[in-house]
Amino acid sequence: MKIPVLYYHKIDFPKKNAVYKGLYVTPKQFKRQMALLKILGYSAIKPEDLISFIKGHKLSVKKPVLITFDDGYENNFTNAYPILKSLGFTSLIFISTGFIGKKKSVPDERESAPEDFLDKNEIRSMYDGGFSIGSHGISHYYLDKLDESVLIDELTFSKAYLENLLNTDINFFSYPFGAYNANVIRAVKKAGYSGAFTTAKGKVGAGGNPYELKRIAVNGYNTIFNFLYKIIFLQ
Repeated sequence: MKIPVLYYHKIDFPKKNAVYKGLYVTPKQFKRQMALLKILGYSAIKPEDLISFIKGHKLSVKKPVLITFDDGYENNFTNAYPILKSLGFTSLIFISTGFIGKKKSVPDERESAPEDFLDKNEIRSMYDGGFSIGSHGISHYYLDKLDESVLIDELTFSKAYLENLLNTDINFFSYPFGAYNANVIRAVKKAGYSGAFTTAKGKVGAGGNPYELKRIAVNGYNTIFNFLYKIIFLQ
């Protein structure tokens, strides 16, 4: 068995001036996708369950899926969170801590459409509602291009900020832009994370590297049939 780890960015309607319109999945699309997962018998697991599976332990559910979001957009709370809660699903939200509470801002200089980001209360609400929170660094940098001291700061300060906010351990990281190398992996381990997620396409199998976890991107151009294919047939 291999476990699909889905990753999303924005659950909202595409802005007219957005460069990367594919990063938007409309609430209607998202609701259909999650409903399909429910109909097919999938259960949303936590990242700790995924690591346990990698280490060879058997999971308590027959059809697991891990649902993740990158960057920490406010629409994850306003649009995705109610849909997931209504279906009994949980998810893992990766937060770029330097953008917490910011309005009309962009984490990627190539993008022209500004977005609102999750504030502290919204992050706490999702965590209290059973969702997992992970780090996406501070400033959404390409980590493989940073000096060692800046890299360490990105990993440790973002982790400490979220741990202080939620009074819990933050054990999972998502590489901004999917950019990493052997040095970044060593730094992530040293910072105390249990696992890290890439943008490499595929499912997660037992015995894999917990610091190079593959995911399946879901974008706004995917039809429900594209989505179904990714879930069932992609390896």
